[in-house]
Formats: sequence, structure tokens, C-alpha cells
Amino acid sequence: MDGRWMTCETNELLTRVGPGTPMGEFLRRHWIPALLSREIAEPNGPPLRVRLLGEELIAFRDSLDRVGLLEAHCPHRQASLYFGRNEEGGLRCAYHGWKFTTSGECLDIPAACGNEAFRARVRAQAYPCTERNGVVWTFMGATCDIEKPLPPLPDLEWNLAPVGHSVLWRQLRRCNWLQCLEGDVDQFHQAILHSRLDDSHDDQQYVTVPGKTSPAHSGGEMFRTMRRQKTPEIDTREMPYGLMYASRRTTDERRDYYRIRHFLFPFHTLVGGDIDAPEFVYNFKAWVPMDDTTTLVLESQFRPGRPWTESEAAQLMELRNPFGFAPATSEPGGAWRSRADQSNDYLRDLELQRSTLYCGILSNPLQDTAVQESMGPIVDRTREHLCAADANIVRLRRRLAEAALKLRDEGKLPVGAENRAAYHCRPLGLQLAKGADWVRETEKRRNPEPCVWDEEGANAE
Repeated sequence: MDGRWMTCETNELLTRVGPGTPMGEFLRRHWIPALLSREIAEPNGPPLRVRLLGEELIAFRDSLDRVGLLEAHCPHRQASLYFGRNEEGGLRCAYHGWKFTTSGECLDIPAACGNEAFRARVRAQAYPCTERNGVVWTFMGATCDIEKPLPPLPDLEWNLAPVGHSVLWRQLRRCNWLQCLEGDVDQFHQAILHSRLDDSHDDQQYVTVPGKTSPAHSGGEMFRTMRRQKTPEIDTREMPYGLMYASRRTTDERRDYYRIRHFLFPFHTLVGGDIDAPEFVYNFKAWVPMDDTTTLVLESQFRPGRPWTESEAAQLMELRNPFGFAPATSEPGGAWRSRADQSNDYLRDLELQRSTLYCGILSNPLQDTAVQESMGPIVDRTREHLCAADANIVRLRRRLAEAALKLRDEGKLPVGAENRAAYHCRPLGLQLAKGADWVRETEKRRNPEPCVWDEEGANAE
């Protein structure tokens, strides 16, 4: 675990996502959550700037309610389509009036009226989009092969449930996507960075909004066990969809507490799911690279048992982002910048750090943001000194590097990458007897039968 496997070249391979890079091409062969549907809710509404994998793009919803994602610049003279007119089934460039559909077809060239052959040859680069459960997904891979259809969306449970079972939000982080992803795969920092200094509450997020109880409270036993035993034993298994990894801590002489999580290609994580909590809730995140040094975090707090009420959803949002968002701008991700950021030290409260919270920053996401951005835009992993607790971080890096190189050299994706059913799994937090085979004993809970939803959106399990 001394990090000698990591070289400058490997770090570049893992972190660079632009067109033509091995990792960029690997990510482009998966469906990517590009934006929230509500960001372009209105047909013929204003276009939206988007940046994905280093590419500048424009999203819009046409008059037939179809979503388009086009290259940002008009093929004519490279003017920005952001200033275009969204009208009558297409986006028209404000400079010379060239008009394009959501699929990139050129509908009209005013200066070449009647020259149908020329118009037919012109296309804007367009990426196919589909919507599900309030999220617009796009596929930026090889789409020109008409004989090969697009892969299906992965069967992520939260994205199959009726609207209301997920509370969605996004956050912009000013650092490379991999150091964000690694933060969620890291099973050790939870007991340090996110910890409290006292036992007055079981959940450190209670202090975020005084007098309020988190509707996603994960149960006290987990936090008490983690305070007693900060260093867990780690077990990581390769899976068709990516990785499954568990941390084990001693509860008492008869039982151990396990936290079982998943990494799903290309950049998804599943965490939470404490079965001793009042209600089963778990967290999905997508660590979406805008470019090499900026990441959009899409998060879903998912409760399969019943939909969130409006008040519960609002409270969740307040707990996750207690200081709110900075005033929105028209730049890519401009609506998802937290008020607490590098410029104000994430509004760290030194008195709170002395008395209550280990790091003095309110809310788990902001704590993670602070430490991940503090590493710099792209961390130099050759300077790390890894230990046994970092085993799953090493496995994650190797899994990603091998997958990107196998696609580059052999044209092959991981077995589970195009199998949507491989993604139907759950994270868990639970206690098992000493010496238990955690993989076998949790299989049914980790891989439940698909939920059946009634007409009102309730889980009929």
C-alpha cells in the first residue's frame, strides 16, 4: 500500500476526461446525468449552458417537449447558441438565423434559402438525451453506428421509483472528479471528519439545524460504534458493475457492525441503508466531471418505503446545504455553487470545532468539499503514503485504469457496464454475528427483487 503503483502517467490516465483521453472515452460510453429536468422545464424556454467532460454544450427543451444537448457553437461561424432563439421545434442562432433540432439537424439557413443540398449537409454536434425521474441523461459515446443501438439506462433503484421517493440536489466542487469519488469510497474518514466530540446526539447533523431532527436519521448504533472504533477492517470485492466494499467494526463480544457500499461504473456510489434506522434510506451520488478540475455532484436521498413529504424534502435540503446556494449565474453549474466555499473557509465555526464538531464545518457535504478542494484542482497521488485502510481506494483506481485501457486497447467495456440489471443493488448498514460470511448473509438484502409500486407511489413490498 505504499503507492509505488501510482505514477504521474497513471494519475494523468485516471484524471483527464477530455475528448480522446482513455478515461474520457470510457466515461463517454456510459449514460451521464447531465442536468435536472427542472433546469429547462419550459418548452421553448431559455437555453442552458452545460459543461461535460471538457465539452461546452447547450441544453434546451423544444416546443414538442424534447430535450436537446448541442455543441455550444453554431457550425456556421462559431457564435454561441446560448444566445439563440428557442422556437418552433428548434434552436435558432441569433447571429445569422441558422436553426437546429434536438438531434442536430439543420432546419433552416436563411442566407441559403433554396439550397437544400447544402442545408442537408450541415449538422450541429448533438448528444442523445432521455429523461427519467427529474434527471436528463445523455450519452456522449460512439453514436454514429446506426446498427448499434444505445445501451439502456442502468437500473438504479432510485431512478426507477415514482417521483417523490428521491430528494435530488446538485453541488459544484472545484476539483477533479476522482478525488470527489474517492471521498465516497473511503470507508475510514467518516469516523474522523464527520464525527462529533460528544455523545449528546447520535447523528452529527443534528447540530446543523438546531431543534430539528433529520428525516434521514441513520440510527444511533452506527455512530456510537464508529466513535468507539474509528479504524475498521476493510474488505473489497470486484463486481460486474464495479466494486463492493465493506467496513467491519466490533459492536460487542457477539456482533460486528458492517457498512456495505458500492461503486458502480463509471462514477456512481451507493451509501447508507442502515437497517436499524426507523426507515430504510440510502444515498446515491454521481460524480460527474464537468472538466478536469470541476465536478458536479448529483445526489439522491432515496426512501423506497414511502415518498418524502414537502416538509421532509425541504428539511433534507437544509441539512445537506445549511447555508444555501450562492446567487445563480448563467455559467455551467452556476446555480449549484454553495455560499460556503473556499473564499470564506466554508464558514467554519471555530467555537463549534472546539466544542462539538470535529472539523467545525456544518453538514457532511460541505466537510467533504472542504477537504477535497484543499487537495488542489488535481491531487498529485505520487506524493501519497497509503496504508491498509486505503485498500479500497487502491482497488478503485486499478479498476478504473484497467477498464479505460481495456476499452482503448481492445474495444471492450466491463461485463456489467452494458447490463442494466447489474446496477440493481443496495447499500447496507447492519450487525452480524462474529465470524459471519457477510457476502453470503447479505446477498438478498443487497440484491432485492425489483420494487412493485402502487398507483399512489407507495412500495407494495
